[in-house]
Amino acid sequence: MKLKNLLSGNLDIGPCVLGIGTFDGVHLGHRQLITDIIQYARQHSMPSVIFTFDHSPRKFLSPKIFKGYLTTPEEKFSLLLGTGVDYVVFRPFDDSFSTVGHVEFVKSILVDQLQAATVLVGFNFCFGAGRAGNAQILSSELSRHERKCRIIAPVMIDGQVVSSSIIRDAVSEGNFQRANQFLGREACFTGEVVHGDHRGRVMGFPTANLQLEESLKILPPNGVYACYADTPEGSHPAIVNIGVRPTFDRRSHLLEAHLLDFNGDLYHRTIRIRFVRRIREEKRFPDMQSLVNQISLDIAACHQYLIAASQHA
Repeated sequence: MKLKNLLSGNLDIGPCVLGIGTFDGVHLGHRQLITDIIQYARQHSMPSVIFTFDHSPRKFLSPKIFKGYLTTPEEKFSLLLGTGVDYVVFRPFDDSFSTVGHVEFVKSILVDQLQAATVLVGFNFCFGAGRAGNAQILSSELSRHERKCRIIAPVMIDGQVVSSSIIRDAVSEGNFQRANQFLGREACFTGEVVHGDHRGRVMGFPTANLQLEESLKILPPNGVYACYADTPEGSHPAIVNIGVRPTFDRRSHLLEAHLLDFNGDLYHRTIRIRFVRRIREEKRFPDMQSLVNQISLDIAACHQYLIAASQHA
């Protein structure tokens, strides 16, 4: 399981079974494709390879309508390498690559550089400048070079195709039951714990705070969520507030996680928040005691949601 940059020179992989895609989210549809890649590669005694990009083509080509990542590039590479595939090869998506036509892409990159013997793609795969190529065109072009193409059928849940766009919509609505069902895991946010105003500690609910201002990930609406927090000391149930803390007239966009069975120091440590369920929207309280009372109710609801989620899993 190795990560390689296509522009670094000789990949030293040899003829392979290759899968192509953006893989944002590495959701259940992606995982089915990857499973097929690995199985087919083993059957034909060749390495299994995934080809993807460091950043989303949509972010580069249409930044004004780019909603955000389900997984950052670092998270995506980690998830892909964790699937058991032999190699993940990426290429920076830049000006020069965005102008590569679909015919040139097949010959120059898939055949010459990646030495793909068989290429597996999803049914809705598009490629090349202007997205001029699709899965059927890919199959035709590969056959001209005596290479094979396998087009993978969609994965369906409740009559809907599993897709990154559906998951993005669910996350942006705070519907983590739906998002997690299509992801096959909990949607998450990873960051370094920063100092806040320590007001949570004064109220008896110390929090680990993550900045959201510069995030490129798609975020749920402001509100309170039942979550798990993965720390260097292990995983802990957590109640999380996303928002601007209107009760105290704050404005910075912040994620505040109160870990329910942890009292250590996490400052400047990296933690991952896994979202399970939305509890309520963020709202302004008339005084601190009213907020404290509500947090106690939220913690009880958090426990119930996490217990229910564990029983359903």
